[in-house]
Amino acid sequence: MKRIALVLLLLTVFVSAQAQFKIDAEYRPRFEFRDGYSTLKTENSDPAYFITQRTRLNFNHTHNKLTTRISIQDYRVWGDQKFKLDDPSMNLYEAWFKLQLTDYLSITSGRQSFNIDNKRLFSSANWNQVSFSHDGVSLDYNKKTFNFKMLTAFNQANVSNFGTDYSAQINNYKFLNVIWLEKKIKDFTLANLTITDGYQKEGTTSTDYYRLTSGLVFKFNKDASNFQFRGFYQTGKNKTGQEISAYYTSISYANKLSSSLTLSGGFELLSGTDYTDSENQKDNAFDILYGTRHAYNGILDYFSIPSTTKNAGLFDGYLKADISKIRNWKLAVQYHYFALANNYVFNEELQDKFLGHEIDLIANYKINDDVALQMGYALFLGASTTLEHLKGVESDGIQQFFYTMITVKPTFFKN
Repeated sequence: MKRIALVLLLLTVFVSAQAQFKIDAEYRPRFEFRDGYSTLKTENSDPAYFITQRTRLNFNHTHNKLTTRISIQDYRVWGDQKFKLDDPSMNLYEAWFKLQLTDYLSITSGRQSFNIDNKRLFSSANWNQVSFSHDGVSLDYNKKTFNFKMLTAFNQANVSNFGTDYSAQINNYKFLNVIWLEKKIKDFTLANLTITDGYQKEGTTSTDYYRLTSGLVFKFNKDASNFQFRGFYQTGKNKTGQEISAYYTSISYANKLSSSLTLSGGFELLSGTDYTDSENQKDNAFDILYGTRHAYNGILDYFSIPSTTKNAGLFDGYLKADISKIRNWKLAVQYHYFALANNYVFNEELQDKFLGHEIDLIANYKINDDVALQMGYALFLGASTTLEHLKGVESDGIQQFFYTMITVKPTFFKN
């Protein structure tokens, strides 16, 4: 035992002298009560309630301009495994190394996860207990007033001697390239995000369809005011080979009225297909790609992907109040007005574009540096007949959703 203790002591001293090393973890159980979440409840619907948990163990090491990270993850619904049965559920969330080439330039290779801009088109999707990570190589150039990032990924399901058939993962992208350019000039920020992704045509082994999404981001931040504009265009072909012509635009304005109160508002417009235009053969529904869904368009997640509005698009006008510095509490109140972006026809009749209203209440409480509590409650009001047609059900009662989530992040070792 003395020899083992001595070896551990010497190892600790060596690591402390030569490198930065950290072992930490994350425990995140979340209770959810769903009574109209994602889709409308009906007269015969019963509420669902359950607990999910995400557990991560992270190893971080930095030495001689080389940074490495390994993150092991387990996701489960409490009770989803049979007793005394060994069901594997662990996976590798992140495993990458980053080499700092110069003071400003670095290259990262491996399984990695990160956010770009406001997370709308590319994010780690942190609300999802599994989250987003990508196998690829990224190049970063960061200075005070200029940032550049590029990620390139090429996926295959297995090792082969001939060809690049990806039929085994037909719903995943086969090729991905992301470019982010950002320039800051005093109070202004101008940026461009371009995402190219390719999918293999189903039933083939060598035909790929490529989609291009590109747009501008403009920000103005001065004193207590923050204004942001985003405009993107989507073209190319979707997974089925249909030509795409879609757009996305958003405007937001926030004003910090005091040290504890910030008011904000704005809108998002995601284009959609016009059901009255029978001659149109293009896909006009904008896809938010690999971005976060839960953070926008209400926490009830009614309109997360184009199919949730039958590709007719979405308009979301919102108002938000953020209240902080009430001891360790941070509160947020959000209102959303939802409508279709384009014409929708049901049973040969043109439908009203109005969909409904949503009110979200979110509370965050910091217990200490390692433990945080979050609670949320959402109501969907005034569900329209159009929304019932889109969801394929006749709604009944109050549509609501409640969750409470605790996040614990202990540090086991840090030199």
